[in-house]
Amino acid sequence: MKLALGSCSPPNAVRCYEHLGVGDALSAVAVEPEESVYRRFDTAEEMLRAPLRSKMLATYGARYFHVHRADLLDCLLNAVSSNDPDAIATGHVLSSFEETGDRVFAQFENGVAADGDVLIACDGIHSVARGILVGDDSPRFTGQFAWRGMVPSEGLPASVVEPNSVSWLGERKHIIQYGVRGRQFINYVAIVASDEWTEEGWNCRASASDVVDAFADWHPDVLALIAATPEDGCYKWGLFDREPLDNWTKGRVTLLGDAAHPMLPFMAQGSAMAVEDAVVLARALAEDGTASENLRRYENVRRHRTNGIIKKSRQATSLYQRLTGDKSEQRATNLDDVYGYDATKIVL
Repeated sequence: MKLALGSCSPPNAVRCYEHLGVGDALSAVAVEPEESVYRRFDTAEEMLRAPLRSKMLATYGARYFHVHRADLLDCLLNAVSSNDPDAIATGHVLSSFEETGDRVFAQFENGVAADGDVLIACDGIHSVARGILVGDDSPRFTGQFAWRGMVPSEGLPASVVEPNSVSWLGERKHIIQYGVRGRQFINYVAIVASDEWTEEGWNCRASASDVVDAFADWHPDVLALIAATPEDGCYKWGLFDREPLDNWTKGRVTLLGDAAHPMLPFMAQGSAMAVEDAVVLARALAEDGTASENLRRYENVRRHRTNGIIKKSRQATSLYQRLTGDKSEQRATNLDDVYGYDATKIVL
């Protein structure tokens, strides 16, 4: 399944990419939106307009980007490969691991074995390593599912191709759209509250006509965006998370990213939390102390931060899927805490 997806890189994440030496590469392929605009679902009435480009760097010390996920991955891949061409091996699925003395031994489903000083498992929401470390706590359906698509921008309405991050707000539904690759494409995520997820697996190919039907009473401009989705370019995702963990480290083994703290995408912080994890973990491993002590230091720093974002992401439905309330106030709640966090300097 080939997925064309966009990704948000807020200031707390961009700060980490700069620290890791990929800031210039990211800015070269990313789009920097001018503003965040909230529109009513049926009339396109402007409910909120908040600065991004003029505010993010001045307030938080880093910029806010939108980027095609493949381009972001290329930035990271090129940086890793230039440092060590043999660092990445694909096609490996973890089946088990064992800690013996000062080594961790990992076994993969393809029969390959590997060992190292530590094992850092970032194998996603369905993490095998998490199940071994903390037991089987199955992912929790959050009562939300999303359709995702990416559409060539040529010929789309002006409200769709404006140089901003645009959120269309309705009751129990919302759509977020933004440009990527020089705004040649518009990425959209259409999210709907639902009592259950009945599809096989957690993501599947879908038809854009299903999305149009689900949002039939929405503004013609946003329907034009969805209807222009290329054939085989629409995907449906069940949105799952897990309950926050009290710990995700044992000895020389730890978790990172969605394996440790999967969350709803409402605050655009999923990938940001992973790169924050990576920066804090690298700093912790460089500290004096044993491998186990340093992994525990990393977890202790990250646990409160990530568990808080899980809870805030759940609460964000009131911002996007309710037409009532002061949207400016709802958006501003905890914004400084989220964007102002500096993983490169946080005390370990």
